[in-house]
Amino acid sequence: MRQLRITPLNIASALLMTWLLWQIVAEGIGMGTAGWFLLLLLVLVAADQFFRLMLRNLKRVWMAEGVFVLLVVVLVWILRAW
Repeated sequence: MRQLRITPLNIASALLMTWLLWQIVAEGIGMGTAGWFLLLLLVLVAADQFFRLMLRNLKRVWMAEGVFVLLVVVLVWILRAW
């Protein structure tokens, strides 16, 4: 059996999916907005697979994905403030 490798993008995907399901059940967001979050989830999964293929070492994957998540958060923060 292959070893389970948890990475920052896996954690971010799980948190996003949990929040999305919570909002849909609580009717906090509409289905149009949910579609955008599902697209973001797809991008996170694709980026995770990309980093795993490019960087075989788990420590390097953690560093690269951590920097990627941090850059995305800062970019979203700047765009929302603008």
